[in-house]
Amino acid sequence: MPHKSEDTQRLTIQNIDVASIEEFPTGNPDKAEVWCFLLPYGRSIQDAEASANWFKKFVHFAEGLHNESIVTILTSTQDATETWPKLSNVLQFQLWVAVKYATPIIKTGNQLPEHHAVLLVLSKFKKSLRHTKTRTAYTYCPSCDKTTKDYGGKKHTYNEYGTIISDIWRDVSYTPRKYPKEIISRLADLFGLQPYSILTVVNIMGMPTVIPSMLRVNTTISLQAEALQEINSYLKKGDSISELRKIPSNSIDFCFADPPYNLDKRYDSWDDAIDAQHYFTWCNNWIDELVRVLKPGCTCAILNIPILAIRHVQHMKKDLLFQSWIAWEGLSLPVRMIMPAHYAIVCFSKGEPRPLPGLVNSHPTPLEVLSLNSLQENFCIRQSCVAKRKRNNELDRQSITDLWWDIHRLKHNSRRVDHPCQLPPTLMRRLIALFTEENEVVLDPFNGAGTTTLCAAELSRRYIGIELSDNYHEIAIERHKQLETGNDPFAKTNRIPHTKNNRLGRIGGIKYEVPKKTLQLEVKRVADLLGHLPTREELLSVGRYSITYYDEYFISWGEVCAAARTTGMTEYRIKPHDVAY
Repeated sequence: MPHKSEDTQRLTIQNIDVASIEEFPTGNPDKAEVWCFLLPYGRSIQDAEASANWFKKFVHFAEGLHNESIVTILTSTQDATETWPKLSNVLQFQLWVAVKYATPIIKTGNQLPEHHAVLLVLSKFKKSLRHTKTRTAYTYCPSCDKTTKDYGGKKHTYNEYGTIISDIWRDVSYTPRKYPKEIISRLADLFGLQPYSILTVVNIMGMPTVIPSMLRVNTTISLQAEALQEINSYLKKGDSISELRKIPSNSIDFCFADPPYNLDKRYDSWDDAIDAQHYFTWCNNWIDELVRVLKPGCTCAILNIPILAIRHVQHMKKDLLFQSWIAWEGLSLPVRMIMPAHYAIVCFSKGEPRPLPGLVNSHPTPLEVLSLNSLQENFCIRQSCVAKRKRNNELDRQSITDLWWDIHRLKHNSRRVDHPCQLPPTLMRRLIALFTEENEVVLDPFNGAGTTTLCAAELSRRYIGIELSDNYHEIAIERHKQLETGNDPFAKTNRIPHTKNNRLGRIGGIKYEVPKKTLQLEVKRVADLLGHLPTREELLSVGRYSITYYDEYFISWGEVCAAARTTGMTEYRIKPHDVAY
């Protein structure tokens, strides 16, 4: 079983086939329902735009639903970017789940193999989504037979079965044109709680699916390359839009942007909690400048969370052609009961895209080869196992698709600088190696501490990095000096950065008289004794250790009780005879 839901009352599944628009179902205003719509495979942005009458039916259906109803839609990434905006006035966005295809779908040489569909989760209500606590089972390295992830000294804080589900589903898979049994089964358990009792699966077969691809380029955008002086690499402090306007049109080979997400992050020189409309207008302005400076046939890639990436797609499609939606599994903080791991990299080309340099390069450098081949699913990154696989010539890498699971965020302070949202260099090396050739120009209008431009320099690309903050700009300059003098700007250091990428406090420089694990297991003992999680006063009364340790060593009472909330796990695969019945 690929998942396990706590206290679920599994929904009864009923199926409906819809061959024509006249057969579209009607929502029930008197009963809370869960629906799953299966849209035809492979629908593009153009197909969705040609489905206006179907979406009118969809809106009418949604308007008739009970106020507690949930609607899920399984479709392609392109179609999903059009489906959600058309339903946004009647349904609330809850989740954008990437669901792995069983087999990657090979595209032409100017697109990555397509490896995931989208499960949109929408609701008639605006409050948070209610669902069962669902876990996915641990996976095990085929080489060392230990858990894929090394949980280190925190195994006592994890569940024996698996981890909380995220918004990227790779433990189940979807084969286009086949009934998605595993996905439907998961939905029946995930929403198996009151007031729901039935999951209605609607297989829509009549929507448009084959519309000729059209060159969608605004007539005001010139595709004619200009005679330009060669651009030299530079870092520039200043406003992104103002500095972009100084760059000649059709001069950049790859534009990458990781803008502020307007989620109240603690940036040095940017208010990351501005009015939403102001934010989107600002985004559209710098996107327009990226479109202008981008060379014909080349790619603009923008990183954002899915709900904001949809808005970028809506603007970019006016002047550019869709290439790929890369789903990066970049889990940050384990929050909520469906952990947010899905970060979108939307990729568009200016006019007809050229073949992707990284896929057609006949003489890649060793760093490019490493960047353009992902670690195969489930292989661990324990150094001892990696070394063993290398000695034994085990094949543990594969060609990349548009689903990236092997690039992890920088979580250790030893590899971070003073920037709240520092990207991992492995991500930028892969993007730059994929979309550019040696000596081409890479542009990042939000260069931050310099990860993009540093990776461009490593790969012998020219670069332009624009940054508003004096502080981040200076950090980038110093890191480039390190690279120029033969030092590794991404190497581990002994420093502890002052800036954090979350609101939790940091406790450092403490010599633990009693290990934190020991203290957490003591809380678990007390919880078992009391029959509930202890309060601070109860732990003070019953616990074996001074309450001072808990006050000084932990950032929250939730962390104190982490082990008491779960069973603990082992990194070794549990054999059937090890399970107690």
